[in-house]
Amino acid sequence: MKLKQVTIYLVLSLIILTTGCVFLRLLEVKRQLNDFNNYFQINDQNGFSLVFLKPTLRTEDILWLAKRPPTLDEEKDQGKVWTYLFEKDYRGQKDEEGNFDIPVIMYFQKDKLREIRFPERFLKVLSKPLLARMFESMGSAEINEWNRSASSKFEGKDSMEIPKKQHVTLVLGKPLYNKDSKVDSIFTYKYNLKNNVTNSKGKQFNLLIKFTFNQVDERLLKVDGNFSRLKVSMDFNIENSDESKTKISK
Repeated sequence: MKLKQVTIYLVLSLIILTTGCVFLRLLEVKRQLNDFNNYFQINDQNGFSLVFLKPTLRTEDILWLAKRPPTLDEEKDQGKVWTYLFEKDYRGQKDEEGNFDIPVIMYFQKDKLREIRFPERFLKVLSKPLLARMFESMGSAEINEWNRSASSKFEGKDSMEIPKKQHVTLVLGKPLYNKDSKVDSIFTYKYNLKNNVTNSKGKQFNLLIKFTFNQVDERLLKVDGNFSRLKVSMDFNIENSDESKTKISK
């Protein structure tokens, strides 16, 4: 075996040894998503949250995925509570009313992720049945550990449930950039993860989200997101049927 092949083999072996447990737990979550109603619950009381009925992910898994500690780390009676605060980025000074930052709050019990809470305004656009189908579609994902990618297909029941441009701005406000063509319209949003107090001057960490809309009826065609180790692309295909496709990369 050539030296180059040996080196590659050793590097891949090291990756498996150091991240294997993380991938195994992520695969378990994927399996659970495929049986969504038995393993998860969507709550719309006091906000919008995804509840893990049989928790699998640990704090170390979240740190591995995010590559950053949470903005806020609290200890409460029910366990550890982490908040990742994504602050909306503007090209200059803020030019709109309202708070469009995105706080993502995670509740842990015995070091296992029990619940993820999102801003309540998300429910203005995404219904509980639609959210359940979106999460469940990820359970059918085809995962490739080597390039950290997965792909799945989301089947919508009605094209009318697909959000439009006006719905996205209702939840996220004005885009940082917008680009129009004869075929589509693209909105781009940027968020900066707020560092915790011990790392207030650390390297800036960004979340980018791009929405592509049909120029004719303004329906959402595609969403592209880039965050840490995760790259997400969700395609909504309603040609000849009410279905869409989802692709997720890690």
